[in-house]
This record gives sequence, C-alpha cells and structure tokens, in this order.
Amino acid sequence: MKHTDQFFDALTKRALEEGLLRAALIRVEREGVLLFEESWGYAYWSEDEKTPLSSDHQFDLASLSKLFTSTAILKLISSGEIEEGTRVVDLLWFRDSTLRAALKEVRIANLLDHSSGLPPWFPFYTRLNESFESILADILVKQGLKKETLYSDINYMLLGSVIERLSGKNLREAMRDLVFEPLGLRRATYDPEAARTVATEFGNRIEKRMLAERGLSFDRWRRDDVLIRGECNDGNCHYYFKGAAGHAGIFADAADVARLCRVYLDDGQSASGDYLDLDLLKVAVCNRGADRGYGFQLGANYPGGGFGHTGFTGTYLHINPAADMTITVLSNRLHLSQARNIDEYRRAVSKHALALFSKKNSNTERRSF
Repeated sequence: MKHTDQFFDALTKRALEEGLLRAALIRVEREGVLLFEESWGYAYWSEDEKTPLSSDHQFDLASLSKLFTSTAILKLISSGEIEEGTRVVDLLWFRDSTLRAALKEVRIANLLDHSSGLPPWFPFYTRLNESFESILADILVKQGLKKETLYSDINYMLLGSVIERLSGKNLREAMRDLVFEPLGLRRATYDPEAARTVATEFGNRIEKRMLAERGLSFDRWRRDDVLIRGECNDGNCHYYFKGAAGHAGIFADAADVARLCRVYLDDGQSASGDYLDLDLLKVAVCNRGADRGYGFQLGANYPGGGFGHTGFTGTYLHINPAADMTITVLSNRLHLSQARNIDEYRRAVSKHALALFSKKNSNTERRSF
C-alpha cells in the first residue's frame, strides 16, 4: 500500500525552492513491499522543455554504481572464482614491473573496502592515448600508496577490470549476466534511452574546476550550454572508459535500486535461489574501518543504523536491516547553477521514513548483522 506524506512533501518542496535540487524521488520499501513512492520537480529543465519527473525515469546513479560492482565481485567470490584475499596482480597480470611491485600486497578485499591506499581520484581522460596501466603506474611512482583507508574511484576501476578478466566479457555484458538479470533489474543499464533519463549538469563544470586547480588541461569537454542527458556525468567513465566503468556509469530507476537491496536483506537469496554466501554477506555489510564495508558506507549518513551509499549526482541509498527497510532517494542536484551538499536532506528523509514506517504491519524478526 502506498502512503502520502506531508513531511516528505514539505521537505522536498523546500529543497526545490531553496535550489538544492531540481527534482527528487523518494521510494521506501519494507520487507520487499512498496510503502511510499513519490516524485517532485523536473527531470529536464530548459528554456524549451520542462519535463516533470516520474517514477520510471532513469537516473545517473554515479557512485551508487559501486554497489552494483561490489555485488558482482561478491557473487564471483560466492561462486568460488576468487577469494577476498586474492592478490590483484595475480588477476590483472600487469606488465609494468613498477606497478606490480606497488600493488603486490593489495587484495580484492582492499579494493572493496577502500583500504588499498590508492589515491582518491585522477582524471585519466587527460591522457586518452595512454593505457590505464601506464597512467596508474605513473601515479603510484609520484604519489605511492597511503597507509590508510581512502575512498577511491580507482579501487572500483580496478574491480571493473577484475570482473571483465574473470568473466571474459566486457563490463556491460558481465554486469548484465552477473547482476542485472539474476536480480531481476528491469532498467539498469549503461546505455539508457536519453529521453527517459534525468539530466545532470550543463557540461562538466565541476570537473573543469578540479582540473584547473591541479594545473591540468583537457580539450574534449562536452558543451557547457547543453545538458548532459543519457550519458554518465562522471568524466573518467564517459571520456576514458566509454560509458561503462566499475566506479560509475549505471543508470536505473528507484525500483531497480530497491531490487538490488533485497539480496542483502534476504540472506543472500535472489528470486532464483542462492546468490551470495551468507557468511560473506555478513562481512560485507560490517564496518571494516573508517565506516566502510565491501562497497557500503556506514555512519552518520545512515541514521538508525544500517549501511548504504551516496552518489555525486544526488543519489542515496539506505538499507536498514533492523527494520527490513530500504530508503532510496534519487535527485539531480547538479541540474542547477550551483551544486550544493544535500546530505542533510538525505538524512532527514531517512529519519522520517524509519520513524513513519518501521513499526507498521511487521511480522518480521528484527535483524542485526
């Protein structure tokens, strides 16, 4: 049964009026049953067109894509293809001796929970004619590995390569076979129809500033007067990896995001049977340090406990096992003249969803992974 809710309505309308968001969709499920879904604002806003947001629009998930990638890796571990302790260099067979030496102790687990020490970010697209291996080797010669947990896109770029190597397929095909189809995801894709997607920025304004701050240049930017729509916003994914990478690139609607969640609330089971090993799942969602699990984030952004992730474009997922709830917020915070931090909005949605729905109509025993 769907509910309407005055708090969500007032909160989101205020966020729209204050210029935090151009559009937002909130979806709340409990025990796999849809309790609430509503959308506000515009999926696309220009002088010539204003398209109201609807529940079947697909969002650029940005870093929520990492949860799809980590799920694929966990599936490969559950199937016995690799282990958490498998060395990355034994899978990717880097030819560069410097890179092999730098990464010799980095394991799959270190990529999953961001404890590898790899730098958080580098614009690989500024060196389009060079291989990922050679650029990464150069980065590590100059910066080295840090002895701390650092949230890093590069970890998940490498995991995308691991998926391709083990599956013998490109990432689009591998993710379809490992995650999208087995979990019944109906619209998740790297290649959406533009008309059904939610717009993000006018060009890559933010990444342009990031490059300028680092004294770097790039001459193939998308136009600043044209909204990005149907293409991933992330520069590395779009320019360097051609739209499909381990750290970004997936488009989906809120229903598909919620379907991905269910395997973590149903003890690793999918509709077709065993999917993830239960003991591995329990490890994946625990705090392994610095509020990181295998793909998941924990901590202040997930009030009431549980785990989830955020995405740069304005996306958010909170899985709360104690209430058997998933809270999905998809927004397009970049589709404005100035992008602003929306964590307070995300947390407010999550707190209210838990307070409103967590004690209603439940016969399920509470969980605590």
